[in-house]
Amino acid sequence: MAAYTALQLFEVLAASAILLYGVLRPAPIITLLGAGYLIGKAILNILAPEGGSVYRRSLIGYGIAAVYVVGGAILVHFSSA
Repeated sequence: MAAYTALQLFEVLAASAILLYGVLRPAPIITLLGAGYLIGKAILNILAPEGGSVYRRSLIGYGIAAVYVVGGAILVHFSSA
C-alpha cells in the first residue's frame, strides 16, 4: 500500500471518528466538523481525474467544506434559540 493511500485511509478514519463522536454526544458542531472533513476529502478525490495538483484540489475541496461547516454552524446557532 502506498504511503499516500495509507494517509488517506487514516484521514477518513479520523474524520469518521469525529463524526461518530458528535452524533453519539449530541454535539452538532462536532458533527459538522467531521462531516465537513469527509466532504473536503471526497471533493479532493472526486477532482483527481480532472487533474491539477493535490494542493489545488485540497484548496477547492476544503474550501467548499468550510462553507458547509460555517453555514451549518449558523443554522445550529439560530435553531437553538
